Amino acid sequence: MKILLVNPPQPAVWYNNEFYPPSSLLYLAAMLKRNNEEVKILDMKTFPLPNSDSRQDFYENILVKTLSDFVPDLIGFGCLFSGNFPDILRFSVVCKERFAEIPTIAGGIHLTIYASDILTHCPSIDWIIVGEGEESVVQLVNTIKTKRFEFDKIDGFAYRKNGKVIVNRKYNYIKDLDSIPFPAYDLINIKDYYVDSSAWNNPKNLPINTSVPIITSRSCPNHRLCNFCSMHMAMGRRWRARSPENVVGEIEYVYNKFSHRHFSFMDDNLTANKTRIIEICNLIKKKGLNIQFEVPNGLNLRTLDKEVIDALISAGLTRIHLAIESGSVFIRNEIMKKYISREKIYEIIRIVKSYKQLFICAFFLIGMPEETKETLEDTYNMIRDIDVDKTYIHHIVPYPGTDVFEQALRDNLLLNIDNQNLYKADYLYFYRNTRFFIKPYNLAVEDLIEFKDRCERLIAEQKAKRQKQGSYHVDSV
Repeated sequence: MKILLVNPPQPAVWYNNEFYPPSSLLYLAAMLKRNNEEVKILDMKTFPLPNSDSRQDFYENILVKTLSDFVPDLIGFGCLFSGNFPDILRFSVVCKERFAEIPTIAGGIHLTIYASDILTHCPSIDWIIVGEGEESVVQLVNTIKTKRFEFDKIDGFAYRKNGKVIVNRKYNYIKDLDSIPFPAYDLINIKDYYVDSSAWNNPKNLPINTSVPIITSRSCPNHRLCNFCSMHMAMGRRWRARSPENVVGEIEYVYNKFSHRHFSFMDDNLTANKTRIIEICNLIKKKGLNIQFEVPNGLNLRTLDKEVIDALISAGLTRIHLAIESGSVFIRNEIMKKYISREKIYEIIRIVKSYKQLFICAFFLIGMPEETKETLEDTYNMIRDIDVDKTYIHHIVPYPGTDVFEQALRDNLLLNIDNQNLYKADYLYFYRNTRFFIKPYNLAVEDLIEFKDRCERLIAEQKAKRQKQGSYHVDSV
């Protein structure tokens, strides 16, 4: 079969023009190629951004031309986050209007959460891959090729039958991640992803150009803890990790194929197993891979100590993100179930600050239902005390399927949310740092806004002070 995999463009309202090669589609393509299919990737993020007036026509014309030239048997859309869904829905409509005979399929966390709603209300999308997709998409292709159309036997798959939407739950997750072929890097041109990286933290003074994402594990060993996380819906409840040899083998392949030197470890649980992460770092050094890398999605501080951080630094770590979440012991440990002591946080901050070449970021999350003025003050004091290079203050977002969503729904705490039409909404993603979607039991939204403004003033003052002292790290993110 000929299969076109489409990565939608950067949303028009998205603030950041930097982007990565699409790992999810590259993994799917690798599995399909191993199944002897012909695969093409259309990554709309690699095209120059048009002005807003012509944006819609511009991308639709690219899609139509690609379909006309390639003439696929199946069109697949990847939805990395909810902000991509409006474009995907519009593109699927174009496909049905111009190429009605070609079936459309879509996947990703947004499609997984809202599979039933989307197939009920969006006839231009024929099928949905629910959760981890590599094996399911091969099952789909095989049942189409044999003309059996046994959709009921596909694990993690949503479809329509006799006018009824049927969602096959995802039960089988790939246990041996080393069995998955490396992403199909041969289907992309790495130079299409080059951006202006001159302001990135670059202590080794290596060429950066872009960052290639590496995913070393799936799901999370703490799935029963964080009450605001929806990862388990896509990746299951069991943490699965690639071997150090497999991880470094992929890095070495990209290193040699593209002469590439910068990577991003995308999984939240890179350091979940101490022995494994130290072995990954040792293998990078043993193979002589002169690289730099970042961990952009936030490491769990409970998994860090001086030995682990030393290993990461020696292998090329230049930017670290720490998932602190709250300065309040009560919110952080009793509500969020992070179980990280205040002493541990300050210990890790002291260690990472000892590396002058390291750019340090911290994540905080405000607005939990149990938040109070006192818990917010604890967060303010911690932001002041740690004084890192960049502090992110995110608002709690009640994603469907999470405990905090069910709590807010039950106790009538949801704000500015149309609970009946979340499947077509992107505002939970785009406005998560400017709007609040939960009203805490004992706070007004105005209290949260005032607190956020106060923190932003503090962060600006800290930055100005570091610049004056000459201890400021320049970094674009």
